[in-house]
Amino acid sequence: MKLRNKTAVGVAIGGFLTATSGNAAQSPNDIEARLHALEARVAKLRPLEAEIAKLRREAREAKEQARQAASQAGNVANAGTVKGPPGPPPPPVFVSFRNGLYAETEDKAYSFKIGGRMQFDGGGATQPLNGWDGQAGVRQVRLEIEGKAAKYWFYKLQYDFAGSQYGTPFNAPVQGGIRDFYIAFQHPMLSLPFTKDPAFIHVGSYFEPFSLEFTSSSRFRDFIERAMPVETFAPSRHLGAAIGAYGGNWSAKGGIFTTSFEDLNTNPAVGTPAVIGVPAKAGWVPTGGGQYFELSGRMTYAPIMTEHDLLHVGISGRFHQPNNATGLSDDRALRVGNRIRSEAYMLNQGLLGTPDLSCGSVAFPFGATAVSGHCVKNIETFGVELSAAHGPFSLQAEYFGQFVNRNATNILLSRLAGAFAPGGASQYFSGYYVYGQWYLTGEERAAAYNVGDKLGANFTQIKIKHPLSEGGFGAIGVAARYSEVNLNSGPFSGSGLYNMLAYTTSIAPNPAATAAIANAGMVGGRQENVTLGLNWYPDNGLHFQFNWVHVLHASAPLNDYAFFTSGVPARQGPYMNGAHPNLFEARAQVYW
Repeated sequence: MKLRNKTAVGVAIGGFLTATSGNAAQSPNDIEARLHALEARVAKLRPLEAEIAKLRREAREAKEQARQAASQAGNVANAGTVKGPPGPPPPPVFVSFRNGLYAETEDKAYSFKIGGRMQFDGGGATQPLNGWDGQAGVRQVRLEIEGKAAKYWFYKLQYDFAGSQYGTPFNAPVQGGIRDFYIAFQHPMLSLPFTKDPAFIHVGSYFEPFSLEFTSSSRFRDFIERAMPVETFAPSRHLGAAIGAYGGNWSAKGGIFTTSFEDLNTNPAVGTPAVIGVPAKAGWVPTGGGQYFELSGRMTYAPIMTEHDLLHVGISGRFHQPNNATGLSDDRALRVGNRIRSEAYMLNQGLLGTPDLSCGSVAFPFGATAVSGHCVKNIETFGVELSAAHGPFSLQAEYFGQFVNRNATNILLSRLAGAFAPGGASQYFSGYYVYGQWYLTGEERAAAYNVGDKLGANFTQIKIKHPLSEGGFGAIGVAARYSEVNLNSGPFSGSGLYNMLAYTTSIAPNPAATAAIANAGMVGGRQENVTLGLNWYPDNGLHFQFNWVHVLHASAPLNDYAFFTSGVPARQGPYMNGAHPNLFEARAQVYW
């Protein structure tokens, strides 16, 4: 209470007099003593009054300074804009730095993540054959951006700065480093019966819906390299559009696709023949560009799906029509197996591969212009998959078959033109693998199963029970795999084929017999491998792997690179028959 003109003193005296008026027995001296005591108490209140006034003055000054500062900040923020009523505050944003930079709005309508991976590989071989006895290098250095926009749109861009050094015919690099590059749309209007979430439309460059292992991320694979048949028959990434859906324990996806950033040559020069060494004459010459198209689809179902147990089955199908493409660009479909590197990519040991099934570009007989052989009408590939898990133990297997439907007339014309065009109108290739893994530290693969992945049902990061960062040993698993690929289709193969060719070319030269034997069937070779692996996940985002690959059987192919030139085989040849190389490979990987 603030005191002015001794008002408080008067009030106090009045109260005192009122209190004493009813007590006539008090003497004047008592009254005067009480007055002096009251005045002393009032005197003590005056410094307090001054202190209160000072604090109020300082509060008014601080308030004015804050108002001026806010006004100046508002002027800066609103400079160049039309003044108006303030809008609603922005929604809260969740930000996380665990395994990459991730940000998401509170309503989950927008999200953004920066991730990537780095893989460092090295190893050696006891029989390098056509590869290296030792090699170390960077397998992948990828940076990726992905997220959600306007609630219903998803996007991703992934670039590999390591590119691709090996694994293609002539060891040529593939085009650029673009890997995943797409947008997806998932809206309630796409809701379907029995689906967990609405269906989605997927447009861009990404893995075609085919195979369990090929669509799995290299971050979580149980072996350093995919099994041989997967690399042989799966289509990898292509540009295209697909529609997909999933339920509580099933997934389905299908689409149409064309050229790929991973093709050997997406834009050959105009007029360039599709096979090196065949002269281009006047007229139309197909250049083996990306004119092909294919349809592919995959369906999966998990009748058993719990945190501890899993049974997964699936089927895949792919229809490929090469049109004007040849093995120069569409090499994964028309030069089957030529990118396979014995499940040890860094060592570059390629023991398989068919010649160009399309017959390439050949000089048409009777002096006509150079045209493509157009020997392939279409290719039909299918795959079946199985995965099971119980506690720390898991199994996985896939089988692939491929029908190559060819034009017998064009094959004959290509041979008359002098081209190497083996095989008949129908070819069948196949391959399969089976493997098992056991986590010594008790982790369970079933808990990592994800049905709602946009690429189809697959496995993600396992849940590490005792991470190294928390005083444990991380997740440790051992694995074993058997795989086989058979690209032979005809009466002759292996040592018998090469012995007959050697006889008709060197011992008893007979060009007609050599041509008949070489063209009697398609000989892409056959290979069987067994692989033992060790996996260690010390923490989320780190993966160390060690693989030993033993080639149980190798039957040399007869292709464009293995055919005799003056009696001397080229890159692939008969000396590989019966070889049993051992390949050792290790990988250190960090991902976020």
